[in-house]
This record gives sequence, C-alpha cells and structure tokens, in this order.
Amino acid sequence: MKNLKKFLILPLYGIGDTLMTTPAIEVLKKSIDCRIVNLCMFKSTYEVLKNNPFIDEIIYFPFLEKGVLNSLKFIFSLEKFDCSINFYPSNRRQYNILSFLTGAKIRLGHRYFKRDLVELNFLKNKTLKEDRDLHNVEENLKLLELIGIKVTELGKMKIYLKEEEIEQGEKLVKSLSEKDIKVGIHTGTSSFKKHEKKRWAREKFLELIDSFPDFDFFLFGTEEEKDENYFILNNAKHKNVILIENEPIRKVATLIKQMNVFISNDSGLMHISAAVGTPVVAIFGPTNPVWVRPWEVKHRIVKADMPCSPCFYYSPEPLKCRASLDFKCLKEIDVSMVKEALIQIMI
Repeated sequence: MKNLKKFLILPLYGIGDTLMTTPAIEVLKKSIDCRIVNLCMFKSTYEVLKNNPFIDEIIYFPFLEKGVLNSLKFIFSLEKFDCSINFYPSNRRQYNILSFLTGAKIRLGHRYFKRDLVELNFLKNKTLKEDRDLHNVEENLKLLELIGIKVTELGKMKIYLKEEEIEQGEKLVKSLSEKDIKVGIHTGTSSFKKHEKKRWAREKFLELIDSFPDFDFFLFGTEEEKDENYFILNNAKHKNVILIENEPIRKVATLIKQMNVFISNDSGLMHISAAVGTPVVAIFGPTNPVWVRPWEVKHRIVKADMPCSPCFYYSPEPLKCRASLDFKCLKEIDVSMVKEALIQIMI
C-alpha cells in the first residue's frame, strides 16, 4: 500500500516482546518509504530500541503511571498516522482501545483464540488469526503481508549497541573474571501477572553452578531476583559467582554479549542474549518454546515432557497451573538435564 507513509507502533509490555518486533520493523522500513514512530511505556523497552536505525522516533510515555486522563491527553496530542500496528502478543483491551483512539485509518493486529471479543480485538480493522505453530517473530512478520509486503527473510532480533558500549562491557567482564569460561544466568522473570511462576528453583541453579568449579557464573538481576541471587551468591561452594545487580538494560546487554553461554528461564534477558548472539540454554515450564524460543541463535531448550505443558496462552489473566499440579512442569526439570544442555551447547 504505497499511500501508507506514517506508521505508529503501539507499546508492548516486555523486553522480549519488544525485541521480537525488531525483524518486522526492519522489513517494514526497507519495504516502504515511510516514517515509523514507536511508543514505549517502560524505560527498559525504550532502551532496547534506542539507536535502531529503522525507527524514526521513539516516544516514551508511562501509561501505567499517568492514569487514564493524562493518557488520553497524550494520545490525542499525537500526530496523525496512516497505520497503527499492534504487534504480537497484544491480547488486551487497553492495547486495542489505544489503537482505535489513534484514529489511524488502518489498524493492524491479530485475532486470538482465547478472550478475543472480550479484549476488544474487533477494534482493529486489518487482522489475521494467531497461529499456534508460529514463533512471535513470525507472527509479527506475517502481519506485514496484510499491507502488501512480501516477506522473504525472517531476520534476527537486534539491539543496536554502540562500539564504546561494547568495549566498556568487554573491559568490565575481563576485570571481574580471569576464567576462560564465563556463563551468564538469569534466575528470575518478570513478576507481572504472576510470571515468577516460570522460575526454576534457586536450589537447582545453585547445584548446577557447584557442578562447574572451573567456570565463572555471572548472576544478572534486579530487586525482583534478589532472594534467588543472594541465596546462590552466599552458598556457592566454589565462590565462582559474580553478581550483576540493578544495572541499566543496555549495560546488561553488553555484559551478556561477553558470556560464552547464557542460562535463563523464559525471560526478557533470554531474548537479550539471543539479540546479542550469545548461545542460550533456555528453561521452559508452562510457556511455549514454539512461540518464544531464543530466535536465530544457537540454543538448547530444557523442558519436562508433560501432557499438560505448555498451558499458557496470551491474555490479561495471571499465570496459573491449569492442571492444578503446582507447576510440576518446572519441578520435573532435573539439574542433570540443564547440565547436559550446557555441555552440549559448548561443544
């Protein structure tokens, strides 16, 4: 559609979700001579998009902090756009109302198998049905076909780090560890909608670390992972744990880039690792690796083969064990399984 010149990309909640839009944004910019504006409602998502050459303007507005009235004033103050895009996943009524209020003539997005009508997905006027066999990156690229863009390559997720940022990260890692093998670990996840239930047990992370005395392990986290990280730091048998705590997300990305491997629950940092090209061992329980596995990077998925897993689907509902087994899908993952995956990925 050659008459589409101005695109507004609406905000997503998570770092990982935001990174999984970057291949589609690149294809859009390369396919159409257009202006792309990306809204972000968190500083972290703003930072992962910073310096992206395919985005003309990034606007940060903390919708959750500003309230309804101020958010409405902000929306109506925006310039007019030919097309708004609700990238995947955005199965929430707030996203769909925001899309409608922009006044864009074309409003792209998905229709969902669960809670589609109650979340007002009909407010978008060019849609496709979500496909349970596609990765989120593929879902986002497929949206572009609705406006006549032929996608020939899937592309990679990208965070655009400056050379000086990368150099600073390299220097810091060298100053903290002299060992040949450096392994990053993220023991946490977002706690939004009870997503802390996606976390593998801290005791198992500790047992894994104690199995590799010749490696240094970099623990990444914020206040959300404080209990897990300090438990591991204080109990590691070989004192081979280095804590990276409460650092800006771009600095975290530069440090993860220096790791030989990154071990993580299904989290935003797992996707950061994929975006900077660091191999990933990803631990999955209730969520679906088909949708959100580390994209276009060497990786190993560790999960328990249970008939009820994965049970998660995209909606505003909190995460819960739908089989009422107290997330047995995570508890059944033995340390030996992650250990084997770590060894395999380093071969």
